[in-house]
Amino acid sequence: MIYVTGDTHGDETRFKQFKKLFPKRRDHLLVCGDFGFVWDGSEKEKKRLARLERLDCMILFIEGVHDNLDLLSACPEEEYCGGRVRRVGKNILWMQRGELFTIDGMKIFALGGGESDDADEREPGVSWWPQELPSVEELTAARAVLERAGDEVDFIITHQPPDLELGLVDPRHQRINALGAFLRVTAETVRYRHWYFGSGHIDRTVSPKMTAVFEKVILCEKK
Repeated sequence: MIYVTGDTHGDETRFKQFKKLFPKRRDHLLVCGDFGFVWDGSEKEKKRLARLERLDCMILFIEGVHDNLDLLSACPEEEYCGGRVRRVGKNILWMQRGELFTIDGMKIFALGGGESDDADEREPGVSWWPQELPSVEELTAARAVLERAGDEVDFIITHQPPDLELGLVDPRHQRINALGAFLRVTAETVRYRHWYFGSGHIDRTVSPKMTAVFEKVILCEKK
């Protein structure tokens, strides 16, 4: 089974409910950005990751705007369920931008990244990374992946929503960027069952096919 949740921000308490969901089975939990458990590489952080490794589920996450992209990029790269990942832990994988994964017979397109509202208040390479927004090359490669899939997937997992949904989630959040534009075109051209994103920090049904997810854990069903 596949579950999806929102930003965890390195908060272990968010995973307490998951222990009930995954008592004896090897399911998948997808985190829609801001995983937050790879931030400073401290011993305390390593112990938190070690405790997550005890969960009986595969944790797959995309990056948001509160993840240390330098540390994450140093993790070994491999293939998992048809897409590229970097292995953070025994059962913890960072899904690479624009990759397509086939899990339990369902096609999942993942595209992390976003734009920090407070970048001018953070320190580059310490609390903010200029590569938080996907490059033109990465977006071009992502488009090619979707084209090879016939522009049809089961689920789309992103941190940022398409531009067209920004105002519906948070009227104060009106930043327009290349990623949002790419996602808008994706929403208009790709056939998908459901889209989940996490940057809104709210649990809300945006449309019949799009959900802003935060603290809830939602079962992805192929209806």
